[in-house]
Amino acid sequence: MSVTAALIVLNEERFLPGCLRSLEGCVDEVVIVDTGSTDHTIDIAHAAGAAVSSFTWNGDFAAARNEALERVTTPWTLYIDADERVSVPGGAGIGQVLNLAEHAGGYVRFRPRPGYSCYREPRLFRSDPAIRFRGRIHETMVPDLLSYAKEHRLKIPVTSVCIDHFGFEGDQSHKVVRNIPLLETEVEACPGRAYCWHHLAEMLALDGRHDEAVTICRRGLAATRDVGTDKDRMDRRQLAQTLTRLLIERGEDTTHLIGALLREDPDDFGSLYLAGRSSLLRGDAEDALQKGRRLVGIDASALEIGLVAYDLRLFGELAWALLGAAYLQAGQRPEAGEAYRQAWLCAPDNTAYLCKAVGLGSNVGRSTSAT
Repeated sequence: MSVTAALIVLNEERFLPGCLRSLEGCVDEVVIVDTGSTDHTIDIAHAAGAAVSSFTWNGDFAAARNEALERVTTPWTLYIDADERVSVPGGAGIGQVLNLAEHAGGYVRFRPRPGYSCYREPRLFRSDPAIRFRGRIHETMVPDLLSYAKEHRLKIPVTSVCIDHFGFEGDQSHKVVRNIPLLETEVEACPGRAYCWHHLAEMLALDGRHDEAVTICRRGLAATRDVGTDKDRMDRRQLAQTLTRLLIERGEDTTHLIGALLREDPDDFGSLYLAGRSSLLRGDAEDALQKGRRLVGIDASALEIGLVAYDLRLFGELAWALLGAAYLQAGQRPEAGEAYRQAWLCAPDNTAYLCKAVGLGSNVGRSTSAT
């Protein structure tokens, strides 16, 4: 089946060429809606053979996305951004992984940034007017897609299509300035969207407004108590994790929050790491050691393609650093030195780990493990 890649862009001359190269052979058509670029974005799009049109930006990402959908001419749509790259194992076209008779859409294996695991995200769907985006920011067509699938008794499988996102690398100040007002408007209009509360808190923290970020986390958790889908619950858990992290960084007790997170999902690795850090603050080195040992024992290459992506440092650098601090708190200096050495091996540019390892007597040339 034929597939159209639908993009909205604004001053993407840095990323767009790589995205368009990745789409070659994967899709049959590329539709690009430009929202006011002043660089060479439009020239790059035309040179690649994309169908390009303009859209006057009105502060609504869903409106721009839907404008692109109006211009799709194939049975399937892939929505993708300029700072993303698509690949299909074996070099197959995306149209080969879906079946028009059985599928309403498909999940891709999405990596949100380098150094993270993949999670499943619905990026493929039928080019049907019944499926449209909603939301000024973090726009989504998932409610329409799920309704369409249910009405027509169709499936939404996890496909072999992979998308890697690179947009979080480098200076994010322009996104902070743009996103905070949009997110503030969205959470007031749609308070049940835990993901938007979470992103707003992260943006505020990135902007150095930590007290406001804590307040937003608490408001978001109160507003999303009754969320229903698995994805909603996962987004709410990440919001609770952000609140926990911010409070730990302020040296505050997070026992209640950690307990709730682990009761909800004792196997969430982000919660386990935060639990280890919280234990260190309480002086419970043994519990921190237990959490750290579990994390370093995880085979990151075998992680399930679920609803959340994990920072792979949780199973390497960060877990070993947690162990180093816990061993030191427990008075086990040789083990602490070896754990910090392992953290340094995972992150050779972090000389603080190396200094701690050497200071604790670790032979940095040895190859052993502290477990």
